[in-house]
Formats: sequence, C-alpha cells, structure tokens
Amino acid sequence: MKKPIRVIFSDLDGTLFYGGPTKCTMTKENENAIQRWTAAGNRFIIATGRPSSIRDELMERHQIECDILACNGAKVILDNQVLWSKEVGPEQIREIMNLCEPYGDKVDFALDMDWTEWVVLRRHGFVEENYGGAIFNTTVEQYISVPREMYPNKIFMVCADMEIKMRLMSELSEHFEGRLEVTSSGQDNIELGCPGVGKDIAVKEILNLLNLDESQAAAIGDEVNDLSMLQCIPFGFVMSSAREEIKQQVPREIGSVHQLIDWCLEYNNN
Repeated sequence: MKKPIRVIFSDLDGTLFYGGPTKCTMTKENENAIQRWTAAGNRFIIATGRPSSIRDELMERHQIECDILACNGAKVILDNQVLWSKEVGPEQIREIMNLCEPYGDKVDFALDMDWTEWVVLRRHGFVEENYGGAIFNTTVEQYISVPREMYPNKIFMVCADMEIKMRLMSELSEHFEGRLEVTSSGQDNIELGCPGVGKDIAVKEILNLLNLDESQAAAIGDEVNDLSMLQCIPFGFVMSSAREEIKQQVPREIGSVHQLIDWCLEYNNN
C-alpha cells in the first residue's frame, strides 16, 4: 500500500527561481503552490548550494514556510533548529588558494557563509563581476589570517571558461580526494564542501529524523549538484529547462516546482 508524499526538496537557482520576474525570485504560481502544499500539513525544504540565510529572505518575501538544506547539505535547519553545520577549515582554504594561484585572474572564489559580506580571493575577480550585489571588503587571505569561531560551509569558485573549469575541477578532485567533496551548480562554477556532505546524504538523514520512507519524498533540481538527491529517492524530477546531459541522468522530468506540487497533491489524493 502506497504512502502519501509528505516532503518536497527543491533546488533554488534554475529551479524554484526559474521563470521568475528576476533571476533571484520565484513565480507567483510557485509561491501559491508552496502555500497550498504546507497548508495541507506537508513540508517544503529548500535544497541549495547557497548559504542558509536565504531561507529567512524567502520566507519574508514570499510568505512561505520552509526548512533548508544549505551549502549542498553542509548546513541543515529543520523546525528553526540547526541540525548540523560542517565547515571548511583554514588549512584547506590555504591549499585551495595555492591550487588557484597558477590560474591568475582566470579563477576566483568566495567563502560561503551566513552574512552579507562576501569574502573573496581577488577583490575584482569573476565572483564580483558575475555575482554582484553583496559587499566585497575582505579577502580570503585577510580572513584566514586571524583565528575565527566560524568558517565557511562551502567554497564557491568561478572560472573564466569551461576548459579551465574542467581542468581545475579535476585537479581539485585529485588533490582533495577523501578530504573535500567537489561538485558544480552551474556551467561556470565549482563548489567544494566537507567530506560526507551531499544533498542525497542530507535528504536521507532528514527523512530518517522525520520517520518518513524514501517513497514519501519528492525532489526537483536542474544541475550536477542536484543529481545525487534526484537519484536517491523514487520521485526525483529534473527540470525541463536543465541541460540535456543532466536530464539524461534522471528518469522523471517536469516543467516547474508548482507542477511538481500539483503532481504530489494529486498523487496523495488518489
């Protein structure tokens, strides 16, 4: 006998934010659908590479209730409680700096943390050019030169072109094998996080804490860092707008978050 779906995990950029009036907002259809989904007693969980601070912004701007699986699973907030927060330490950050040095201004990276100021390797690199809107006052060198109580949950790296990205991604994977997870959430970026961290690992742990079966969850995403999540449960959906090489690895395809919510509600009703 089938059990109802009780939780939806949704990627943010290119998924929940796809089709909105601007790059970082969701459509009214998605907003209304999330409200209907949670009003029915279900959970909606953001599963993103972004820091967890985006949750409060979404809840205030769109009047929705949600939990968050942030930084590709390195930090999880459920029922307003931080379940875990896994950080990349200063020694590893220094190693990343050394590996990026030969690439000069073709590569830049930022420390992903819950604050409004971005800590970047280069003051005027690709992060600032392509992901502007935050404050860039502190460099990575300055940040790690002083002992801290908080270190980043993830390193967000931006590359000049695909050739550089693939070469650097291979170097990072080999250098940090078993020590850092290396993935990507877009054609121009690389993301590094703690070992044993991933959207799939976080999804399974959350379901275990909620006493739910894997068949009681659905997930939606559009990029490489979403694949493990979409493949670890029966109802993983890839966005129709995703790149073809991503869609080929996920059997279910759908056009939007609100369409997935409608599908889940109909599944439960039937």
